[in-house]
Amino acid sequence: MTIATTAANAPGATGAVRSTTLRRLPMALLLAAALSACNIMPEPIGAAERNTRAKDDVETLFKDVEPVTGEITLHEAFARALKYNYDYRLRSMEQSMASDQLDLAKYDMLPRLTLAAGYSSRSNDAGSRSVDLGSGVESNLFSGAQERTRNTQNAVLAWNVLDFGVSYVRAQQQAVSVMISEERKRKVVQNISQDVRQAFWRAYVAQQTLPRMDDLLNRVKEAMLRSERMETERMLPPLQALAYQRALLDMHQQIVARRQELILAKSELNALINLRPGSNIVLSAGQEEEATAKLQPFDDLNALDQAALNNRPELREEDYRKKISVLEGRKALMAFLPGLEINLSSNRDSNKFLLNNTWGEAGSSVSLNLMRAFAYPAAKRAQEAQQKVDDTRRIALTMAVMTQVRIAAQRFQEARTDYAVSSQTAQVDARIEQHTLSATKASTESSMELLRTEVRAALSEMQRYVALANLQIAYARVANSVGADLLPAQPQSESVAVFTKQLAQADADWRKTNFHTADVAAPPPPVAIGTIASPAGSGIDLGALLHQELNANGALVSLAGANIPVVSATATVGQPNGGLRTVELTWLVQRDGVTLGTFSYRSAIPDSVSSAWPVFGKAAAESAATKITSLLRSEAKPPLQAKN
Repeated sequence: MTIATTAANAPGATGAVRSTTLRRLPMALLLAAALSACNIMPEPIGAAERNTRAKDDVETLFKDVEPVTGEITLHEAFARALKYNYDYRLRSMEQSMASDQLDLAKYDMLPRLTLAAGYSSRSNDAGSRSVDLGSGVESNLFSGAQERTRNTQNAVLAWNVLDFGVSYVRAQQQAVSVMISEERKRKVVQNISQDVRQAFWRAYVAQQTLPRMDDLLNRVKEAMLRSERMETERMLPPLQALAYQRALLDMHQQIVARRQELILAKSELNALINLRPGSNIVLSAGQEEEATAKLQPFDDLNALDQAALNNRPELREEDYRKKISVLEGRKALMAFLPGLEINLSSNRDSNKFLLNNTWGEAGSSVSLNLMRAFAYPAAKRAQEAQQKVDDTRRIALTMAVMTQVRIAAQRFQEARTDYAVSSQTAQVDARIEQHTLSATKASTESSMELLRTEVRAALSEMQRYVALANLQIAYARVANSVGADLLPAQPQSESVAVFTKQLAQADADWRKTNFHTADVAAPPPPVAIGTIASPAGSGIDLGALLHQELNANGALVSLAGANIPVVSATATVGQPNGGLRTVELTWLVQRDGVTLGTFSYRSAIPDSVSSAWPVFGKAAAESAATKITSLLRSEAKPPLQAKN
């Protein structure tokens, strides 16, 4: 022990201990950090923190919401829903985020510029001996070419051609993703428009009918109490009193059932337009009731189908998804290409033994993974399979969209019929109510019959309003199934009033849309057949074949007359060459001596096949009829189209 103590206190021992302690310090700190990490325990969020979060969320939800100053119209409800609804805000933020990601993706195409600085220090010199490779004699002298402490700096500019190509394709994919976000935003707008229209009209029905229904419900309850008292006091025969009560209970059930359908309508509307639950609002239909009664049926369902296939956000999104799949295949193909990288760098080293402490460097390298070449067939098959999946999914969605359009149009037609019948029923019941009221005043009818008549009239009036709401809802479903854009191209949502006017105008413009295909609306174009020269020796009647094909293509073949286009043809048959001869037909379409168009049809006919001429004639007539009909339709003036 004495020797150890002396050694520890000897000169130089203190420095050795200090050096050892310093070397062990980083390891001790790392061990302490690891042990502290093991002591982390889950901590539940406290009630005070949750209350604060809930309060802040509610304040944020209704912050900056423009107060309601009057009656809310349908289009103001649209405006408030789109301005304050958080589903719409979320989609708008997603679209903005996709645009920001596109801007970020563009920077990935730039070359890499890397700046680096380093510091190194060692406890002794980095010395070494050398050996003569020719004689194998080792040198006994140690030499060093590096300082114990030194620092380095360098800047490297590197550009990889393959990485640039992949980044470029990724940027293209992100650009397509921006368009997908736009289509999803369109879908949210369309769904919100449909939901708001449905909630608004249900709430409007509740506003117009529930006060009267509540009054009748109270009267039914009072009549029930009177009937029970009269039964108890033997003022009525028991069977008559029970029948009277049973009739009152039937009326009570009818009123309650209708109230339950509508009692929550305003709460649903408040949620859609972001008003506090329980807010008392007054709705105004304006001229919508009259406009709804004038809605016309959609008689050209093919035009509705075409509009839906062109406008539905889901199908447009599938188009963009297919683009992304194609770009993904292109990006996968780049993995099989050689990579070319070009480097430029500037370097500095503080080592005093170097001849040049600063220097520039340039280089390039080409790399190719030969083993990946074996994966190319599998990658190609995967890409083709992905494209088939995309096409199949889009075609399946097409069928679903067309089915939705037909169902929506049929429901709209049924809703029109129901509204007409409900309106007529309400008018009849209202007249019966007036006659019963007059008879009751004249003491020819009982109060029970008057109450029953009033309840039936109120229920009929409610049914008329419900039918009106169902007609509006069915109309909204047609608009949604077609993919109608009810949002202006440049919405001005800063003010609810201005935004309301824009949405009202957009809705009015959509109602003026013509849903009629050109084929349905346009009459068949007239055409006359002039001199048709059949090829010599063919034995075919080219004029008769053309007549048949023109009728099949929707043209009306008639006699020549003023302003009637006339079709003529000339034939040229070439000399036999190797068992074949060329045949060329030139079709000429004229109206009153003015040439509208010319078409040529050329083919080769084998001399040894007798059935070649009829095949040639039919093919030539089909080609000519298609081109002639298209020419005549383009020349004709478009017909007036009916408006829905």
